[in-house]
Amino acid sequence: MSRSVHHTTPYPYPDELFHRALHSRDYWEQRIREIDGPEAELAAFDITPSGALVTVSTVIPASALPGPAATFRPNGVRYRYSESWSDPADGVARGRMQGQVEGMTISLGADLLVRRTDAGCEFSMSGSIEARVPLIGRLIEADMGKTFTSTAAAIDEFTMKWLENAA
Repeated sequence: MSRSVHHTTPYPYPDELFHRALHSRDYWEQRIREIDGPEAELAAFDITPSGALVTVSTVIPASALPGPAATFRPNGVRYRYSESWSDPADGVARGRMQGQVEGMTISLGADLLVRRTDAGCEFSMSGSIEARVPLIGRLIEADMGKTFTSTAAAIDEFTMKWLENAA
């Protein structure tokens, strides 16, 4: 079974500025450093004629895992996620986020969207978390849902500051 996740944030900045951030290596390196922690790294950063692809690898320490999961992984887990973004067309850019806990059947997948609005732009994410782990899968999904919410808020705050400085 999986858990649905959704997140939407309005930004008072033009969508073009948001897209420039998504295509900026500096944006990703600073975001990763601030949000994903000291063991996180930008594993891939590719800008192509059709869009952007970013891959991040990080370690989630055992102290941040749900109790039973920490028992099985006392050294934490490596989590790898990718975001791919199309170039904007008619004020809309679409993306996809895929995340996987290495060595476990735990994943996150979400459709991403940045669209132009009268007040600036809006970022939205809609996806699901799935943890196929006997006995504790639902607990892991619930905990990842909470982490998703707090991480999305941290990304919003970081991006808002980034866009403010870039405007």
